Amino acid sequence: MYVDHPLVKPETISLRKYQECIVSRAIDANTLVVLPTGLGKTIIAAMVSAYRLHKFPDSKILFLAPTRPLAVQHHKTFKRILNIEDMVVLTGMTPVGEREKLWNENRIIFATPQTIENDLLRGLSLENVSLIIFDECHRAVGNYSYVNIAREYMKTARNKLILGLTASPSSDNEIVNEICSNLFIERIEAKTDHDIDVKPYIQSVKIDWVKVELPHEFISVKKKIEEILREELRELKSMGYLETSDLTKINKRTLLEVQSEIRKEIVSGLDSYQQASLVASALKLNHALELLETQGISSLDNYLERLKRQKSRAMRKLFSDSRMIDLARTVHDFSILGIDHPKLDRLVEIVKEHKDNKIIIFTQYRDSVDKIVEKLNENSICAHEFIGQASRDGKKGMTQREQMKVLENFRKGIYNVLVATSVAEEGIDIPRVDLVIFYEPIPSEIRSIQRRGRTGRSRAGKVIIMMAKGTRDEAYYWASVYKERRMARIIRDMRGRFDVNFGQQSLLNYGAKLERDEEKRVKIYVDIREKNSEILRILRDKARIEIKRLEVGDFILSDRIVVERKTISDFLQSIIDKRLLLQAEELARNFEIPIMIIEGDRDLYSLRDIHPNAIRGALISLAIDFGISIIPTINEEDTANLLLIIAKREQFPEEKEIALRGERKPLTLEERQRFVLESLPSVSAVLAKRLLERFGSVKNVMNASKKELMEVEGIGEKKAEGIFNVVNKPYKEKNRVDLIEKG
Repeated sequence: MYVDHPLVKPETISLRKYQECIVSRAIDANTLVVLPTGLGKTIIAAMVSAYRLHKFPDSKILFLAPTRPLAVQHHKTFKRILNIEDMVVLTGMTPVGEREKLWNENRIIFATPQTIENDLLRGLSLENVSLIIFDECHRAVGNYSYVNIAREYMKTARNKLILGLTASPSSDNEIVNEICSNLFIERIEAKTDHDIDVKPYIQSVKIDWVKVELPHEFISVKKKIEEILREELRELKSMGYLETSDLTKINKRTLLEVQSEIRKEIVSGLDSYQQASLVASALKLNHALELLETQGISSLDNYLERLKRQKSRAMRKLFSDSRMIDLARTVHDFSILGIDHPKLDRLVEIVKEHKDNKIIIFTQYRDSVDKIVEKLNENSICAHEFIGQASRDGKKGMTQREQMKVLENFRKGIYNVLVATSVAEEGIDIPRVDLVIFYEPIPSEIRSIQRRGRTGRSRAGKVIIMMAKGTRDEAYYWASVYKERRMARIIRDMRGRFDVNFGQQSLLNYGAKLERDEEKRVKIYVDIREKNSEILRILRDKARIEIKRLEVGDFILSDRIVVERKTISDFLQSIIDKRLLLQAEELARNFEIPIMIIEGDRDLYSLRDIHPNAIRGALISLAIDFGISIIPTINEEDTANLLLIIAKREQFPEEKEIALRGERKPLTLEERQRFVLESLPSVSAVLAKRLLERFGSVKNVMNASKKELMEVEGIGEKKAEGIFNVVNKPYKEKNRVDLIEKG
């Protein structure tokens, strides 16, 4: 069924069910959409844009993308879908005077964020923008332009709405929270390739690993580098900057942290220049090891030649060492003899085995790009480089025009292999690819996903990951695997966070507005574990739902009432594994009226080999020892309707707010004081005790400055800011800061 909307071209777009659901929920709240590559995030953006332009006919849409080619690509998609002529791409290549004119003349503007940020400084107003789309929004951290643009937009726009799009947010919860905070996210729509509604549209991608052994020449060079590096690390350890000089326990991140610490010392007036020189040498040697293990002799030779030309104190000292001079000479001799990484020959074999396929080979380093292209061309394989625009080490980058030409030739089959750096990982519309080869694994989960996403879009694809045995190749591979798994868990947990407001109108049924009196609908907090239940589906239509990770119970119906739901089999199992009484204690301790629903139409006494008196004893204990009401229901529909009736009775006619915390007053003054502080963001029982010991009273804690809070062990800058904001900022019903700080 095609979308029927005044601003959508007839018979152009037929939304998949998951796209329709996401669009319907993204049209009236700042929404983060997490969707696997190739599942139509741009189409979702186009549909939300159509809705907003129809609702606010005199407004503009701003679509931001990290690069010009990506902005151009989205412009083409919108042109194909929407019945709107006034669209334009604005980048730094567009003259400033012309940009202002084009902004005023067009309704939809596609732009790079740096361009818009610069224009904001020149006086550009976002007042009339009814939607900003942030593509690849995982970049919205730190000082990236997205952050400043979002902040300015939320301050100035009359009809504000934000849509963030990404396939891979992060494997770090703090970064995800930062993205949501920076983009003022109120709702999250997250899908993984395992979700039932998207699985039919996911093409299979087979992943193979190809491992090679390092030759003895590499081992001898490796030992020489490690010998020199170990000495640098021992010196840093003796000065107190490192706890160990064990090479297996020192990585680039550790050395960068030491470097940052030493720079702070220098800024503060300490004479730490010798230490700065040591850590700089260690970083260079560590990188040399990485090049040897993952790229090969020629890349290492080029790198050492560049180091020798540097005039810094660290490099002069490093190359005054006879061992370093000998190392550079040995590497250069090996390079002249043609000794290089065994990956190269194996790569040629792999490409020849897939000679009829379109292939992208990803590598981190431009030196490797040159070597791989040269090697493939020597073996009668038509390969071409695909690199970024920046010039590095005397080698010119590719202009965007050159990049587009290379992609067009790749599409036409003039060459069937692209050898690319990270520029091909994100966003650019690369033609159909059958095989993606990682010349080396990378520890970044986002980049790993983006590389793999280049295949398996319209049909099944294949990925080959090359690695050298016993090197950091293997460590990087497993690091990315671990981070991807962690990110998958985060994406699953993201669903239902923030404001969950279901039942918005679909663009498929445009104009059929569903009118509800929201003020007369009960509000129910639902634990995230119930997100896939039939109960939630029923409640969505009849109540205002907020999905959260509840500390106690499955449903909170008021500040007094919590409900724990158990199927009959779960209830019986909880007796066996002794969970039942522990859960009962938590329910009774935290809420005035705890309820346990036992759901199912089977005989409670006949399902498990448990003596009937044990079951009776458990039921009696719940009622008498813990004061928990036990209510039986037949099925999930019965449970949902019961929850609604209890919630309505409790919340109306008084219409009182539901407090998420419903704990009874603690017995002692000390417990009351700790309880108050534990309600602050990220303040555990331990931190509450430390705060009271440090400041002496709840009042003093509340009056403390951020700097004073940070003096307490376990409280860093972020926690201190969160506590300070909760205590000092004016109350607003939809305080986005509170929503973010909850994480």
